[in-house]
Amino acid sequence: MTVAGRSINGALAALSVRPRPDFVETLSVRDLTERSLAYLAAGFPVHFRGPAGTGKTTLALHVAAQLGRPVMLVAGDEEFATSDLIGGQYGYRYHKVID
Repeated sequence: MTVAGRSINGALAALSVRPRPDFVETLSVRDLTERSLAYLAAGFPVHFRGPAGTGKTTLALHVAAQLGRPVMLVAGDEEFATSDLIGGQYGYRYHKVID
């Protein structure tokens, strides 16, 4: 994959990835790629997990390159929560009126 970043106010916003001719695609990588593409085509999200250094990010970049889609990398730790990505319900109130 070749990676090129787009910058917004000096911060990296998205990565454009393109397939590389020298990418080593083993049978297991090809199987994971095909399964990931099938899930994505069906509208399901894909989450790669495993120990550090096993190629999860590289595989995600490879799948994105196959789709021709940009990539955004989000780094987090054990304190990183879903609400950090999509926002919380701060100040949200629900009121049901029964007539």
